[in-house]
Amino acid sequence: MLSNIKIALLKNPGRDPRIARIVLRRGSVIKSIFFLIIISCCSLFSINCSNKLDPDPLQLSVKQNLAMLQTDPQFVMYFNFKKMRETDFWGKFINDSLMSAERSFGNFLSVLKKATGASITNGIDELYFSNSWIGDNAMVVKGTFDRKKVEDYIRSDTLYTVQNYPPNILVYKQKEANLYFFFKDDFTVCASNYQKIIEGNLNVTDTSTTGLLSNPDAMKIIESIKYKENLWMMSNQKLFIRGIFENFADMNKPGKKNQPTDAGKDSVIQQDTTTSKDELGLAAIYRKINAVSFSIKMTDNLNIFMQNECDDNKSATDLKNQLEAVIALAKLSSSFSKKKPGALIQALDKMEMNVYDKTAIMQIKLNENDVTEIRKQKVF
Repeated sequence: MLSNIKIALLKNPGRDPRIARIVLRRGSVIKSIFFLIIISCCSLFSINCSNKLDPDPLQLSVKQNLAMLQTDPQFVMYFNFKKMRETDFWGKFINDSLMSAERSFGNFLSVLKKATGASITNGIDELYFSNSWIGDNAMVVKGTFDRKKVEDYIRSDTLYTVQNYPPNILVYKQKEANLYFFFKDDFTVCASNYQKIIEGNLNVTDTSTTGLLSNPDAMKIIESIKYKENLWMMSNQKLFIRGIFENFADMNKPGKKNQPTDAGKDSVIQQDTTTSKDELGLAAIYRKINAVSFSIKMTDNLNIFMQNECDDNKSATDLKNQLEAVIALAKLSSSFSKKKPGALIQALDKMEMNVYDKTAIMQIKLNENDVTEIRKQKVF
């Protein structure tokens, strides 16, 4: 699920739209969620909506932790594992996928698990993550930890160094991953691959308005996110939004490889510099979007909600119309195929698209049978 974030931990991507595409392309569950969302964007069963968006309130405790993330990230993600573990959906479909993430998240979650036994299935309650265009990132993990066990574990491993900051705050560094982290308190761990972020977070308090809290545009988007209890993600970076759409457009191209390597870098660049009618049509879609967010609410079902903020109501309506045209072509192509329509195509009948003010809203509710069929296609 989070192997895409590992790339951000270990590399300096630079401000290039191809990075957003590779980040999404390398992640399994995140990519799957986006795939479902992009499909849901294109539902034929769409109506204009005059009802209020009525987003969940942003809890004060969550808001305070945003002060330890970057001021201007390319994207922000929030996971509440404690709440998700309480749902039927988690136990049936998500647990196995997320477990693999612990082994690839910059080695950090695996360190906590080895040292304290705390994991996303037991002990880790919340995770906040942000990543910038220059490759530095910030992470906040909330849970129940044994600090002494962590200290003993790290002292016995030569891959770690320890630096003492006043007033007696120990900052650990995993040398291979270039990952710094420290205990903010007994229930909070801060981590980053950039030392200055760690040093800045040493002095953050519950009343600080630093980091993401000092970015009013980003905070406005976060405040407007529909579901805030389980999982959400947001970005107001145009290049990242472009990467989301281009990544999934590439998945539908015959012969397109989904996992480019450094050896294939030249061919990737050559493909990206080639302008086609499809790419021009795609550009007309993502250029209308100033910010994108998605949120998930888990119960015994999976509720996915995506919000695309545009300049005005006309732009949002135009976006909806363009996406409807995309799905019309997709369904037409499927009807001409001799193969039985896949589960994702069949799920279109469950999807809705609305426009509220200047936001194009896409939503879908998947039940146990829907997800089971989709998993057979190895999407989850």
